[in-house]
Amino acid sequence: MSDQSSLESLFHLVHGLKRQLHQQTEQLNLGITPMHVRVIKIIHRKKPCTAIDIASFLGRDKAQVTRLVNTLIERGFITRMPNPNDKRSHYLCPTDAGIAVIKEIIDIDAKTVQVMTEGLTSEELAEFQRLSGIMANNLHPTSDSH
Repeated sequence: MSDQSSLESLFHLVHGLKRQLHQQTEQLNLGITPMHVRVIKIIHRKKPCTAIDIASFLGRDKAQVTRLVNTLIERGFITRMPNPNDKRSHYLCPTDAGIAVIKEIIDIDAKTVQVMTEGLTSEELAEFQRLSGIMANNLHPTSDSH
């Protein structure tokens, strides 16, 4: 397979995955974008989590992350808690409504993975994870995979 067709295959996969997740998330009628979903998932996984943690993970500036966080707070999905180690920052925590959304998103993710990996063996999936991990690390050698 040529380098160009490998790149096209990856674009096709990523676009299909993003489209699928976006459509499924829209059906939840939450009034948030896929980027908001990514933020709430990061907050759920990383405890404790600050806006700086999110900005670092996403490679976005703090102002962009602050806007995303503020929308999630306004919608009642997350809340700010004082950071006892740094008076200038806050920990971000999911609310009960946020946890309910996270559970729905986890279900959507699981269904998407099930559909996407249908017909693949566990060995093929392990090889895909290995290869995609190498490719991701080649593009982001200093970031850790989450």
